[in-house]
This record gives sequence, structure tokens and C-alpha cells, in this order.
Amino acid sequence: MNRVRVLAPPLLVVLLGCALLRITVGSDLYLQYVKEGLLVPLIISGVLLILLGIGNAVRRLTPQREPVLRFTRAPDGSAHWEVAKAGDQDRSHSHSHSHSHSHEEHGHDHGAVPRVAGLLAVPALAMLFFAPPALGAYTADREGTAAPVQQAAAYTDLNPDRPTTAMSLAEFIGRSRDPNRSLEGRTVRLLGFAAPGTRTNDWYLNRLVVSCCAADARRLRVEVHGSAPAPATDGWVEVTGVWKPVPGAPATAAPVLEVTEIKPVPQPRNPYHDVPPTDGNTS
Repeated sequence: MNRVRVLAPPLLVVLLGCALLRITVGSDLYLQYVKEGLLVPLIISGVLLILLGIGNAVRRLTPQREPVLRFTRAPDGSAHWEVAKAGDQDRSHSHSHSHSHSHEEHGHDHGAVPRVAGLLAVPALAMLFFAPPALGAYTADREGTAAPVQQAAAYTDLNPDRPTTAMSLAEFIGRSRDPNRSLEGRTVRLLGFAAPGTRTNDWYLNRLVVSCCAADARRLRVEVHGSAPAPATDGWVEVTGVWKPVPGAPATAAPVLEVTEIKPVPQPRNPYHDVPPTDGNTS
């Protein structure tokens, strides 16, 4: 039992390192928690945690040897080293053993894991044995900071020869505020996940974007109108439709898309990277 308590802290560190490698090496699961550029730092952190944990475990299991030499002072005050005698080592060991027992009797086990630190095992085990999903409709429905979009002047005119234009949600939102109304009459195709709306057959198409990790996720949102039933909450879809101007709407209101087609799709590899649909349906 004592050995288990002594090994618990380094084993917890190893567990955390294994969890980081589980979601990074040969897997894209880390993209559900952090941005893509953090892959290498996560792998390095996982390896270092495993090495630190193993090293700490070895140190805790290695018997502490008594020193061969002992520093002493002669009666005249001069300092020198002398060879430790067997009797001295036995007394030192006896004192150490007694001191250890005294600590155990008073409940002071310095090798045990603090209860708060033990909670770190929960996310580590979660990442090892099942992958919590990416943030979805619950987060998008919470009031929070909207993701930034480009200024209208930064957009070029859409190609008139393309009947349908695929674009990111950020571009669609930015163009909806364009005083030149570059979206008017144009059919667009967008990608995102669904969240319930306030009226029947009205719903929201969302993307969440991150600067570093899921904790700083910010929302991009488009309000979708149409006669087709709303997709399942958190379901990923590609939608085709036309921008619908809403006179008098606040500048911060979600733009409206009058949908003509809804196509269910799998969740993209990187759910926090707002990009246009990329399959062969765009002409």
C-alpha cells in the first residue's frame, strides 16, 4: 500500500503524458481542443511528462544509500573528511527509520498525491479512453464574443460566371455588411453546424473559431430561413441559398440566408477552422 502511495504522483504525470500523445500522434483529436499549430508543442510536452514521471518513479524506488565519507571537525577546529563507520551508518539508518515511522503515525505522508491534484486524472483518462466532442450548439447559443470578420472594403467582387459561390461564414457575414451589396442576388454555399432557432423551420448555421484553444472559442452565426425542416442540433451541413437583406436590422445581428438546399456532411477534420466547403459541388 505504501509503495502505491509513493508511486501515485509520478504515475499521474505519466498518465497525463500518455493522454497528450494519445490525441496527437497519429490522431487529429487534439484539433477538438486546440488550434493546429500546437501539435508539435503538445507532442514534446507529452514525451517530457512521461520521462519526468518515469524518472521520479525510479528515484522514489531506489534505496537511499548512506554516504561513504562524512564531514567532521577535529578538536582543534580543523575540518576534514573521514570514512563513515558501520556503526554510524546503522545509527543513521535507525534514526531515519524512526523518523519515518513518526511521520506515518502523525499522518504526514509526503509521497501521497494531494486530492486536488488527483483530479487531473479525470481529463487524462477521458482523453485516453474516449474523446469528448468538439464544442457545438450549446456553446454557440451562449451569449459571447463574436469572431471578427474582414472589413467590407477587403472583399473583391464575386465572379459573375459562377452560379454558386462557396465561402466561409466569416466572409458571408462580412459581405452581408458590404454597402455595395456584393451578395445581392448571388447563390452561396456555406458549411457549419446547426443550432435551434426561435421560430419553426428557422435555425442557425454556426462555426466556432479559436485563437489558441477551445476555451477562447468565438462564434460565427448565420440565421437560416426556409420551408425545409431544420437539421438535427449539432449536425454538420452544407447549405445553399441566397442572402436575404433585413432592413433596419442591427449591425451586430446575424445575417439571414434563404436556404434552397440542405446537405448533411461529416464533421470536418478541424471543426474550428472556418473555411468554405471544398467538395466538387461548387461550380
